[in-house]
Amino acid sequence: MVKINEIKVNLGNRSYPIYIGNDLFSSFEKLVEGFSNYSGLVVVTDNQVKKLINEKIFSLKKRCDKSVSIICLPPGENSKSFKYFEFLCEKILEKKIDRKTLLVCIGGGVIGDLVGLTASVLLRGVDFVQMPTTLLSQVDSSVGGKTAINSKFGKNLIGTFYQPKSVLISLNILKSLPYRQIICGYAEILKYSLISDNNFFLWLKKNGHKIITLEKTSLIHAIKKSCEIKSKIVSKDEKETGIREILNFGHTFGHAIESQTGFSKKILHGEAVFLGMFLAIKFSAFLSFGNEKMIENYEDHMKDLKIPFRLSDYNLRFTAKEFIKHLRFDKKVKNSKLKFILLEQYGKTLSYILYNEKLLIKFLEKNLE
Repeated sequence: MVKINEIKVNLGNRSYPIYIGNDLFSSFEKLVEGFSNYSGLVVVTDNQVKKLINEKIFSLKKRCDKSVSIICLPPGENSKSFKYFEFLCEKILEKKIDRKTLLVCIGGGVIGDLVGLTASVLLRGVDFVQMPTTLLSQVDSSVGGKTAINSKFGKNLIGTFYQPKSVLISLNILKSLPYRQIICGYAEILKYSLISDNNFFLWLKKNGHKIITLEKTSLIHAIKKSCEIKSKIVSKDEKETGIREILNFGHTFGHAIESQTGFSKKILHGEAVFLGMFLAIKFSAFLSFGNEKMIENYEDHMKDLKIPFRLSDYNLRFTAKEFIKHLRFDKKVKNSKLKFILLEQYGKTLSYILYNEKLLIKFLEKNLE
């Protein structure tokens, strides 16, 4: 039996726990603080996840003495839209909820972002619990309170900061994931090591194979370490006015790639982050903040795990001009200036505002490959 690990996100009266265990569905009522005070539950998931956890939802309905409603959405990035935001709001209100209704989000980052945004605005705010079902959402999007939907102009441009009541991470759900989704989750785990802890990166170089094959001991360590790093950063800077921006390492380039490909299955978020981190490391060296050895180490690690990390691996080709157009819709643009999180060395980041766009054009012309 895997013991339940607990991490706390310290945010004063908005603090909450992250629980990590093998099967937390069966302990749901015990782990959600004040569960008996809720008037009812609305479970939001997607059609794919529902097939996997239908029995667990049925068991929860049978165990608790509250009304439990279930709403299913289509899987995929297209659900993070005005269309499905409106659909979800109306569907939940149709249940005649009150402010003591608990929303339960069971799914990956797309469902988590959408339900979080919905919870933040319905009746001016109702509680919600995150039960992330992908490795990527377990180590990243479920923690920290960022909620969002996409715009035609870019990713995550419409959203709020709204913290969950708790985050329940069940390892057993990961066994049902396609290998491609596991690899996507590893992108965020690797990101935490690169921005915060060189020793963690060295550990990943030795144990990365174990994580992507879901070896339990290594997996727990990686998830716990990632959540601890993110929790510490979020506790210092909840609304990204300072240090929290380092969590965007690789994402400025990555989001531009996703936007360029129409948020399609051609490239998934985690895959775009691998590409984005590679470009960010190369840009760091190009600007003489980092060095060539960092590029070599990253390339070696990717090759060792057989993870694609170049645009050409996905048959993607962009011109520098069109790529910059998508970069401009990044949330970190300040006074029309692009901003990048770069690396001086593994574990040490640098916030860089681009004043000379010719430098970026020169870099992109050589490195969009």
